[in-house]
Amino acid sequence: MQPSTDLIPIDVDSPPLPSGASQLPTTIACLVRPVPSITPDLTVDAVGALFRRMRRLHDLPVVQSGIPVGLVRRMDFMDIYLSQYGRDLYSRKPIALFMDARPTILENSTLLEDASRVITARADRHASSQAFIITQERRYLGLAWTMDLLEKITDLRVHCARYANPLTLLPGNVPIQEHIERLLQSQRPFAVAYCDLDHFKPYNDVYGYKRGDQVIQRLGRILVECAAPEVDFVGHIGGDDFIVVFENADWPERCARILAVFAQDVPRFYSEQDRAQGGIMAQDRSARSQFFPLLSLSIGAVVPDHARCRSHHDIATLATDAKHQAKQIAGNSLFVDRRQGILNLPPAIAAT
Repeated sequence: MQPSTDLIPIDVDSPPLPSGASQLPTTIACLVRPVPSITPDLTVDAVGALFRRMRRLHDLPVVQSGIPVGLVRRMDFMDIYLSQYGRDLYSRKPIALFMDARPTILENSTLLEDASRVITARADRHASSQAFIITQERRYLGLAWTMDLLEKITDLRVHCARYANPLTLLPGNVPIQEHIERLLQSQRPFAVAYCDLDHFKPYNDVYGYKRGDQVIQRLGRILVECAAPEVDFVGHIGGDDFIVVFENADWPERCARILAVFAQDVPRFYSEQDRAQGGIMAQDRSARSQFFPLLSLSIGAVVPDHARCRSHHDIATLATDAKHQAKQIAGNSLFVDRRQGILNLPPAIAAT
């Protein structure tokens, strides 16, 4: 069966590029190296003795009452300390007078790409050191280096690209599983939304796989656009199945937005005749002619209980069950597994 030829032209952009959170969910906590700190009242002569004794020490964080206040860089320090009369003039002075009082300081919860943007914006390309300070709840934790940050980002990008879905370029099953495992281990609260198209096979049968791929790509872009790029993770399981892992508390409203945008866009993928009649005639799985309504989206959502979910396999079971429940509801719909303790959902996410 062939559709009418009066299809609305669709501007098919390149596949949705994954957001930072979708690609690189790891934080800079993985880069921390413990480096001993000094106090701001330590003398220049004492700092010089430290650098002479510890040849591989290139940066010294200056910490007061647990809070980092500066950074002493070996090469900059030695330029002063070893200059003519430098030691005689400054040896008894406090190091606070010679430290970098505005070093880059980042919380250990900062995402890798966010850290890269901050450091790039502040970088002095001719600086003798590329160290930055990492804190935990504002207290000194350790140092990290820009080169290590860039290497980690590169490694993760290669890893994600290796397992990316070729149609959407979104992370595939392996990165999805790894991300969920990290959240379970960290004990951070999160919600998982399993997204699946309704009546997609009949649509492919009538309009062809190329048009079906365009629908899948558009759905991928909608999910990326509606997710929070800082924290949420969008993955493509395969075919017309997607996973969104939300860390933002406003995930129900974001699901409602996904459904609304998809419902608004779907008619563009049909001929004028099929839009007018609200669907297509196609063969069902028993080869009988049947009327199928326009494509719709089913979302099954769960908020996993960390005490009851040991791995991504448990999460997958819960999300799959929720998706099956969502598909029992006609039209674009969201089903939330309330057995996971989700209460007081806003009316905006009622099934439509």
